[in-house]
Amino acid sequence: MSHTTGLFKYIPIPREHKPDIYSIDYKKMKKWGITTILFDYDFTVTVWKEKKITNKTLELFERLLDDGFKVAIVTNAKRERAIHIEERTKGKVRVFSNMKKPGIKKLKDVLNILNSQNSKTMMIGDLFITDVFAGNKLGLYTILINPYTYQIDSKFKKFMANFSKFVYFIFFYTIGWFFRLMDLAVPNEFKDNIFGIDYDHLKKTNHKLIIFDFDNTLVAWHSKNLNSKSKDLFAKLKGMGFEILIATNGRDSRFDSVKSEISEFDIKIQTLSLKPFNFKLKKKVKLLGYKPRECVLIGDQLFTDITAGNSSGFYTIKVNPISKKEGRWTKFIRNFEKLSIKMMRKKPTLFKGEDEI
Repeated sequence: MSHTTGLFKYIPIPREHKPDIYSIDYKKMKKWGITTILFDYDFTVTVWKEKKITNKTLELFERLLDDGFKVAIVTNAKRERAIHIEERTKGKVRVFSNMKKPGIKKLKDVLNILNSQNSKTMMIGDLFITDVFAGNKLGLYTILINPYTYQIDSKFKKFMANFSKFVYFIFFYTIGWFFRLMDLAVPNEFKDNIFGIDYDHLKKTNHKLIIFDFDNTLVAWHSKNLNSKSKDLFAKLKGMGFEILIATNGRDSRFDSVKSEISEFDIKIQTLSLKPFNFKLKKKVKLLGYKPRECVLIGDQLFTDITAGNSSGFYTIKVNPISKKEGRWTKFIRNFEKLSIKMMRKKPTLFKGEDEI
């Protein structure tokens, strides 16, 4: 299934924005079923108009190949500029030149040659109007990076790198911010309730921390007591080796009785989490000693729970609210949730197969 639907085919907003190719969580991408990685060349894997790559980049390619990814270069430049990559990797990283991005005709040919599916392919580049635009039109998972500026001596090349960042900045804060906000509210999975989630598969894919919202996820809105079914689920998850964190925007005074109920499970509660902001969640997860890709956040609201989880780098699961009774502000936001669900582009879900991580 294509990751990109509706307007996102024509809006060059990336799925993620990272500082460079080394900052991307490739292990998370493998969990999500990505099998092929397409890199732009100029300002992505090396300096503009350079005819060499660093050992650091070569080592990254080797790691990706060892992890089972198909890796290729897709550049608008002439073949002679990037052919050295094929030579240094002994043909394991193929170079496709004169791609005419943001056109997609040649990219389609590349996917056919590599025998790769659109929904399992990631495009990484520094230009949103070529790399990201072309990737979105094909339904690839797109990642925009800052232009490659390591060891640049040329003032002109530095200017060109900064200019491309400036152009994206202008685009993002005029048109793009709305679509980025919509993207942050898209969960990896939709489930009816917390009991319909495949926790066994979450365990197999090396997730270790389950983060639950509280109101309308674990209990009805403003309830102060957990039911026996939720407690049984906690017992099951602890028995599987998961650690559990409840992250709520509620005040601490509400949770005296809940704390006593869950004391036997050694479950931590973070009150006043300030979702959709993620700084308190990220700090708590770091204190607990987990990496973002080891965490799953489960909640009933797209623009608080899911947004906070996605911006933190967690795997996110949206469940239906337990009760229709909610605060006025939440009811108001639900209208935007309905609009978002109609417009959103799907996110990858956890890969299921013999090579699970």
